[in-house]
Amino acid sequence: MNKDAVKNLALILLLGITAFSMVRYVQVKGEVVVLTQEKQNLLQELGKEKELREQLALKNTNLKDYLRAGKNRIVRLFRNSSRIQSNLEDVSAKLSILKAENRMLIDSRKRIYLKNKQFKTRLSSVKRRTPDLEVEGNQGYLFKAGQKTTPAKIKIEVVPAQTKE
Repeated sequence: MNKDAVKNLALILLLGITAFSMVRYVQVKGEVVVLTQEKQNLLQELGKEKELREQLALKNTNLKDYLRAGKNRIVRLFRNSSRIQSNLEDVSAKLSILKAENRMLIDSRKRIYLKNKQFKTRLSSVKRRTPDLEVEGNQGYLFKAGQKTTPAKIKIEVVPAQTKE
């Protein structure tokens, strides 16, 4: 019996090992399926992240270009601002000069107005003193009493200039 018992024990042991191996195989097969699915998910996520990284790199490049263009524009605007500031200072100085000249002209006009008033006063007093004076001639008019005061024909002589040959 010993032999049969050992055979039976060995058979039971082999059947146990086989059953255990089968159960373990099914578990491992399930884990392989789960791990394969997880691998696919991770590969998809990795692809999405690569695509996102490429999009971000492109967006970063665009933003750098936009920033560079903005810096160039700011530099140009500061240059223009400096030029405009210089022009403004020049115009302000010229305006001050023009205001001073305008004040001088206004003062000069006032003096001339006063002198004119004085001369008118003198002229009226002279006219009052000499009412009998008569002005002779036509006083520079081209017509007097409906008649021309200049000759009817004007003769123009043209002499060619001498040239050296």
